[in-house]
Amino acid sequence: MRKVTTINLNNNACQIDEDGYEALRRYLEDAERALAGNPDRTEIMADLEQAIADKCRLALGQYKTVVTAAQIERILKEMGPVVASVAEPAAGTASAAPSSTQRPRRLFRIQEGKFWTGVCNGLAAWAGVDVVWVRLAFVLLTIFSSGFCLLVYLVLIFVMPVAETPEELAAAHGHPFSAQELVDRVKQKHEEYSASRAERRARRGGKRHGHWFAAEPSVPAGMAPRPPGPASRVAGNLMLPVFTVLSATWFVAMAVAAFMVWHSFDYTGSFWPREHWHPGSVPLWVPLVVVFVVYALLALPIGAGRRAALYYANGGRHHGWAEAWSALLWVALVVLLLAAAWALIPQLQQMLRNALDWLEHASRVTAWI
Repeated sequence: MRKVTTINLNNNACQIDEDGYEALRRYLEDAERALAGNPDRTEIMADLEQAIADKCRLALGQYKTVVTAAQIERILKEMGPVVASVAEPAAGTASAAPSSTQRPRRLFRIQEGKFWTGVCNGLAAWAGVDVVWVRLAFVLLTIFSSGFCLLVYLVLIFVMPVAETPEELAAAHGHPFSAQELVDRVKQKHEEYSASRAERRARRGGKRHGHWFAAEPSVPAGMAPRPPGPASRVAGNLMLPVFTVLSATWFVAMAVAAFMVWHSFDYTGSFWPREHWHPGSVPLWVPLVVVFVVYALLALPIGAGRRAALYYANGGRHHGWAEAWSALLWVALVVLLLAAAWALIPQLQQMLRNALDWLEHASRVTAWI
């Protein structure tokens, strides 16, 4: 007969015999001392306890509800010691050690950094490539396979399990799981978040100052950036309405072109007139993509010129009256141009009448219900 202790490991209740409890207590206390100066100590300890709880759960069975001291010793040996990575060389050595031993990757859905369900994250980790390429491949395959790849994606949602534990995350990337691997991963995640946050700030600053194609000029510490001169401000005020008119006109032209493509396909079954149409030659998405690409080819330089004109018109400030009246002018021009297009294009008038008829029919059905 042995004494059994119930402990709480990251909100998971585990029953361990007395000797196993003492070994686990010493291990966690040593880990806390090693991470005393680590700002991510709370997150690391929570993940460490969760990993130990998952291993303890695997050691249990239908007629076995207590984790023995021998099993605890084996679990702690698998986890390995937690070493404080204070100096950069030591940290580099610790992080390089796990990467030298690769294990077969397992296919999981990874929720961390997911865009929708984590399927692309899991496939990227399994293939060892950037997740952007996997997402781009899914989009292109969905387009060219007439939606079949989307069906495959939905099947993978139900087939691939979710990586819920740190050990499963390590298995998804093919890394051997240990306590030090957990510490290094949390540290790497913190560094990547800090780097991406600094990059977003720099990118927003570059856009505000109108530096689209070139890097923002460096300013010595303690010296304020030099404001634009009078000639630059006059040029910015003169060019701002020009770029605003071009932006609004090009946007409306793109919208009308996309509508005409859709209307032509909807009423003739094709992008071309019936007398020139051969079934199956041009699907609807092809002309729509062409319209978008042509729009982007001119919208990007027009937008860059408009942002630069805003910067100089505001006198080198991030925000100002020039930005306000330029936005109001853009909205007013879009409304006027859309109204003119509606008056001149019968297809737009027909679409509006159909929309009004549909709303009237829907209101009647709602009132009848």
